Amino acid sequence: MKIAVLLTCYNRKDKTLACLKSLSKNSSSVIVYITDDASTDGTSLAIRQYYSEEQVHIIKGTGNLFWSRGMYTAWKEALKGDFDYYLWLNDDVVLYDNFFEELLYCSNLYENNCIVTGLIEDKEHSTILYGGTSLKTHKMVQPNSEPEKVHHMNGNVVLVPCSVVKKIGIIDPYYHHDLGDVDYGLRAIENGIPVIATRVPVAYGYPNNICRVRKWGVNLRERFHRLNMPLGSPLRINYYFRKKHYGFMKAVMFCSYLTLLNLLPDWAVVKIWGTTYQNK
Repeated sequence: MKIAVLLTCYNRKDKTLACLKSLSKNSSSVIVYITDDASTDGTSLAIRQYYSEEQVHIIKGTGNLFWSRGMYTAWKEALKGDFDYYLWLNDDVVLYDNFFEELLYCSNLYENNCIVTGLIEDKEHSTILYGGTSLKTHKMVQPNSEPEKVHHMNGNVVLVPCSVVKKIGIIDPYYHHDLGDVDYGLRAIENGIPVIATRVPVAYGYPNNICRVRKWGVNLRERFHRLNMPLGSPLRINYYFRKKHYGFMKAVMFCSYLTLLNLLPDWAVVKIWGTTYQNK
């Protein structure tokens, strides 16, 4: 069984090394492809101190790839090999000892014709942070006795069999940072490939409570500048995503909503939506 592990990283050396350590501790036969998107904290040098070029392939990024395009870059390089599975990892997760057995168990239930997204909990083991939203409830999937089908997938720990790649390809490089994982899951579902969550958490990670759609306490110009940055929620990306999966009218409506949300001053947003759009 040949497995390519895909990561992208930028300036969080300690977390990246902790992730790779948890991976190598539990799965020594994998080959890692990691896009270092022009880190300035010595991430690549630190990786090379512990792992050979055969174990970890480091692809140099431009500094402007962010998550989706960084993962696309790593995956494109991995396609040169002949792999049975592609495993996505966020570089800030720490994998549990059972992670690969659980991912494979769930994949085998669907004869490896599915995508498996791993449940990620917080470090205190008290809250499920990522995995995906339930197809039934549209709320975050919780631990279950059986794998549950997912609607919107999170890309923190994801197992993709090569059979799926042959059908739908890899991540769409149009996405810059956000929505590349959600889009890939929806593409699979639209092509008759289920996306399922693991029964139990396979790693711990860290919450991301940054509000992407609106920056607080700045003027109108700065709000729209932040909105359309890669780490924001760019209108053109949102339009592309929603038109692709939900149609032209829903794409226009959502982008109009984002525009209105950023046109309104802070006090008006609070009056209408309370603290919904402030960072938690």
